[in-house]
Amino acid sequence: MLDRFFTSLFILCVFSFNVTAKNNDNPFVKNNSLNIGKDVSWNIDKKAMSATKSATDGKGSYYHLRFDNKQLELLISSDAGGTVPKKFNQLEVKNLKIDGKRSPLFSWCLNNQQRHNRFLQQGLTVKKNICEINGGTGRFTVRLNKDALTAIQKGKSLSIMLKPYRTPIELNYEISDFQEMYLTLNAKDVPTTALAATAVIPAASVTSNIGASRVSKCWARPPEEYKTIKAIEYPCADASAKLDAETGVIKQINQKKANERELAAQRAAEKEKQRKLAEDKKQKELAAKLEQEKLLQAEAAAIAASEAKQAEIGGEISQKMISMCDKYWSKGKHRCYCQKYIEHAPEEIRKNSSCE
Repeated sequence: MLDRFFTSLFILCVFSFNVTAKNNDNPFVKNNSLNIGKDVSWNIDKKAMSATKSATDGKGSYYHLRFDNKQLELLISSDAGGTVPKKFNQLEVKNLKIDGKRSPLFSWCLNNQQRHNRFLQQGLTVKKNICEINGGTGRFTVRLNKDALTAIQKGKSLSIMLKPYRTPIELNYEISDFQEMYLTLNAKDVPTTALAATAVIPAASVTSNIGASRVSKCWARPPEEYKTIKAIEYPCADASAKLDAETGVIKQINQKKANERELAAQRAAEKEKQRKLAEDKKQKELAAKLEQEKLLQAEAAAIAASEAKQAEIGGEISQKMISMCDKYWSKGKHRCYCQKYIEHAPEEIRKNSSCE
């Protein structure tokens, strides 16, 4: 009895050790959160019109948050350059929060996912593919709408809760530098002639004491509708500094207008793309319906031909049987196998109840 107890205890210890060993191989068990601050700068690619912020957990996994004016993409790779994506049999996304609150766009994706709305699951599709997971390439993408983009531009933090293994990991990105990145990514050269066309509100002045001297400070301020653009300070008596300040404000205004036009053009292009996709889908569905109708018609014709053939064969068999039975009927005799054709027999031939 005692030997059995120690044997069972030894097996249990060995099993527990194996489980612990397996968990130690899991890179997300010990470290279930990763903080990425402003010290990790955005890598801006003007040619590709995208910006990427990358970080590593120090355990062989790299996380690349990429923005391309249309969507946010999270890529998990085995290398710093993001060229060797990690593969997951089952990748889940538990949450996406901006400034500590769940993104309404992420909630929409959950509510429009197949089968359940508890978390985003690999293999389940979301309506219009607004959110997509591809475990084979270690990717999670969210197509941004206007409200989501605005929230990120004004936000301070963005967190994504993943579950690539048994234990989830939360990626916490500080995004107070997102708006600066966005302006740099979309910045274009503005012609000098366009600067003069934009009005700047006249500068306000203030006087301060510095030792025995008095220095007047003025500010070049944007119009009221451009509240996000900061006023630029300059010495009131310095005409050159005033021109530089006003030019700086005008450049910011023109840049904001250019960004708005670019965003409007992107939305129009996306709307047209969706319209064409919907039209193509409609045409394909119509073509498939016509093809199905052709198949049904061909099938009906084949069935009708088969039934006609069977009727023809049945008629030939009946004629042969009647001819054979008539030899017996003419002799006043009757056979049970002729009972089926008794209506063709002479009147004196009657049904035989024993043949029933």
